[in-house]
Amino acid sequence: MEAHNISLDLSNTHSSRVGAHGFDDAHYENLIHRARGFRSRLNMERSEGQHSYLNLPHDIETLELALRMSAPRMGHFDDLVVLGIGGSSLGFLALHRALAPLGGIGVPVHIVDNTDPVLLADVASRVDLKRTQFVVVSKSGGTLETVVGLGWFAQRLRAAGLRLSDHMLAVTDPEHGYLRKFADANEIDSLPIPPKVGGRFSVLSAAALLPAALAGIDVASLLEGAEQAEKAARDGDLLRDWPARLGLLATDFCRERQKRNLVFMPYCSRLASTADWFVQLWDESLGKSKRLDGTAIEAGQAAIRAVGACDQHAQLQLFLEGPNDKFTLLLRVEKPVPDLHLSDFEYEHFDAGFLKGKALSEVINSQLAGTAQALAQRSRPSATLSLGSLDASTFGALLMGLELATTYAGYAWGVNPYDQPAVELGKTISRKMLGG
Repeated sequence: MEAHNISLDLSNTHSSRVGAHGFDDAHYENLIHRARGFRSRLNMERSEGQHSYLNLPHDIETLELALRMSAPRMGHFDDLVVLGIGGSSLGFLALHRALAPLGGIGVPVHIVDNTDPVLLADVASRVDLKRTQFVVVSKSGGTLETVVGLGWFAQRLRAAGLRLSDHMLAVTDPEHGYLRKFADANEIDSLPIPPKVGGRFSVLSAAALLPAALAGIDVASLLEGAEQAEKAARDGDLLRDWPARLGLLATDFCRERQKRNLVFMPYCSRLASTADWFVQLWDESLGKSKRLDGTAIEAGQAAIRAVGACDQHAQLQLFLEGPNDKFTLLLRVEKPVPDLHLSDFEYEHFDAGFLKGKALSEVINSQLAGTAQALAQRSRPSATLSLGSLDASTFGALLMGLELATTYAGYAWGVNPYDQPAVELGKTISRKMLGG
């Protein structure tokens, strides 16, 4: 097992398994040399103030502020509403789905991440404003979807005679922006997002830590795991540096084997929202039309969300017999908690007598292994990322590792993984349509 309870199996990416759609030994030997060179570049650029998201696990001050801000509010609200979109909500949603206490412990969580009137009306109908905690997350403070949600609920809080400062918290730029001014004017407690950390890389910042702490998640252990992964990326064993290998190899499959799609397929329902988070991270970071030197390129590899075993009955047919243009990343949890065992039932009546006495972890991981083998038999490459368990520390290491993999993919493409110039075009057009 590799460091941080996470390992990457690349067996089904080798040409001995998938023929001309894979790579040979020489390619993997060179992969290590490339990873070493890019690691040196990463460490040098960090010393120059770049890649600021890598500093987040060491930000003990923000962690303490998040815990201090959430502690006196615990037990005083029945619902938690997060107003934010993209990196301002997907990271928290991934944390909550993966790590929220089981058995109905904790408060119901509602995400307002769209201008869809049905969504806002539905959330409003489900909560009692007097017993609801709102967290508004926006780095700029001007994101249209977040402004709509903020305005909708702030108006109703005021109409009910409730102080915004008693029911709202904000996470935004420490000094500038519309939300910063609004929070200060209304005496709303707030936490900062570091100015150099983009939204899709902010999952380990207050953007997700504050609502996660309010939801009862162990955010201290989350950062501890992320810190271990970050340290390993600086000077750990290159042979165990799964983020570097994943980022570089995924890009190689796209550029050299025409695998224009990366299927992200966890065999774990609690990682379903992590797949949503990863889609934004990968697609928005790498889909670029210009290299760092300004020359033209069509960079990027579309991430596709799938969840096993559910999507064995939905998308897998396409993955196995449709266009051979995909590289699949499967995720497994070796020891889920709780694990369940199948005991006495007439399974044999359903031609499933082999299930009796089996642990469900064995069942679902066998399904993953079956999918990996089926893909290989059809010359479709896949890799398997194994998590020893799904606790807060391991999940923190996973998130940090996937962010690092994205940075390495940016290196391989020669693009800036931290900007998103094209996204603003549609926003500008929409604002003009609305008279802005």
